[in-house]
Amino acid sequence: MATMHERSIVVFGGTGFLGRRVVWRLRKAGFFVRIASRHPDRGLRLFGSDDPQLRSVEANIHDERSIASVRADPERS
Repeated sequence: MATMHERSIVVFGGTGFLGRRVVWRLRKAGFFVRIASRHPDRGLRLFGSDDPQLRSVEANIHDERSIASVRADPERS
């Protein structure tokens, strides 16, 4: 059986038109999903806060440190 860390994935742009569909499919497949976006509050509005396997995190794809931080720390919120 895979651990949570092995089944964890970051979706950049997970609050966008296509990204939100990707997030839902990954959750249905059993992944722990971190939704990375410039506006993490959108992730909470779209997906709610009642699923412990979803986490919305702030990230800017134009900032390498921001991306590295999200990728390196599965517990970042």
